[in-house]
Amino acid sequence: MPSSRKATTKTWGWPTERGLPLAALAAAGATLAGTAADPSPEPDRVAVFMRAKLGHADRVLEGLAVADYAMIERAAQELSLASLDSNWQVLQTEDYVRQSAEFRRACDALKKAAQEKNLDGAALAWVDATLKCVQCHKYVRDAD
Repeated sequence: MPSSRKATTKTWGWPTERGLPLAALAAAGATLAGTAADPSPEPDRVAVFMRAKLGHADRVLEGLAVADYAMIERAAQELSLASLDSNWQVLQTEDYVRQSAEFRRACDALKKAAQEKNLDGAALAWVDATLKCVQCHKYVRDAD
């Protein structure tokens, strides 16, 4: 059954559909953002990338809600891998690198809890990962 949730451009600037793979969204962002002659598409690519990250986060929460450990594990892995992507690297500071590493550790703990079918552990690891997201986004906003 199709989602009744409409795509929105309000938060990040690009409409996205839930569940699109990160690579597809990144490629779409590269295509939609501009041409080789216009080297200024980076903010748009980051917006598309972050919207994809939210899709992975949605799947973690859905997996927690229905105790789908495979879904939690996959989404945690996708989030951890996303943090290594060049679109993730919006700042080049020691604090930003540290925060990214802490986020990866939280995602790895989430993945491990899912592998162990430990729903309470996974929920706690997700809270930790979510806090890492909020802290890092605050750090990036304050750096501007």
